[in-house]
Amino acid sequence: MKHFIISLIALVSVLLPVSAQSQKQESFLFPDFVRGHLVFANGTSADAEVDFDTIRQTLYYIRGNDVMELTNLQDLRTLTIGDRTFVMHDGLLCEVYDLQGNKVLVNWKFRNVNKGSKGAMGATTQNRVDVLWTAGSHATADDRTGEHSLDIWSIRCENTYFLTVDGQDYKARKLKDLYKAFPAQAPALKAYAKENRLLMTSAEDSFKLFSELYRLLGE
Repeated sequence: MKHFIISLIALVSVLLPVSAQSQKQESFLFPDFVRGHLVFANGTSADAEVDFDTIRQTLYYIRGNDVMELTNLQDLRTLTIGDRTFVMHDGLLCEVYDLQGNKVLVNWKFRNVNKGSKGAMGATTQNRVDVLWTAGSHATADDRTGEHSLDIWSIRCENTYFLTVDGQDYKARKLKDLYKAFPAQAPALKAYAKENRLLMTSAEDSFKLFSELYRLLGE
C-alpha cells in the first residue's frame, strides 16, 4: 500500500482531504473492493483494493480506513483485476472482452441507481486524490435487490461500447448507432433484434447483438 501511495503522489499535483461522506453509493461495479494491479501512464505500477463507480465514472481505492478518489483517470493506463483487464479508451475506463476473436470494450454505466454522495468539496485541481468516506460503508448495485452477487450482465445500463472491425473502432450506445455504423447489415440486425426482443439496455443483449453483427460481417 505504501508503494501505491508513493506512486500516486508522483502523479498528482495536490492532495485535497475532504470530510467523510456517509451517504452510500449504489452504482459500483463490484460488490466490494477488490485487489487490482494498476499501471500508470508514467510507467509506475501499484497494487491496491479498488472499486469503480459507474455513474460518476470514478475509480476509488482504500488507504487505511479511508476511501480515496483518483479524479483524473487519464493518469491510468491499465487496471487488472484477476483475469479481467481494463484500459483507458476515448477518455473512458473500459473493460476488454474477446468476442469470437474480436475486441469489444465496455465502459460500464448502470441505470436508475442512486448517484450517491456529491463530488469532493474544496478547490478544484486537474489532478488530485480525495478522501470520500470510511472504508466498508459503500453499497453496491446488488443491494437494490438484496442479493449478494452483482449480475452486471442483466442489470439495466447505459454502457458505451467500442467494437473493432478491420482495425477500425466503432462507438455504440444504442441500436441506432449500430445501424448507422453498419448500414449493409442494418436490416438483418434489426430483424434479429426484433425477433429476439433485444435491447442495448443490458450487456447480455448487447453482446448477443454484437455476436450477430460479427456473423453478418463475416458472410
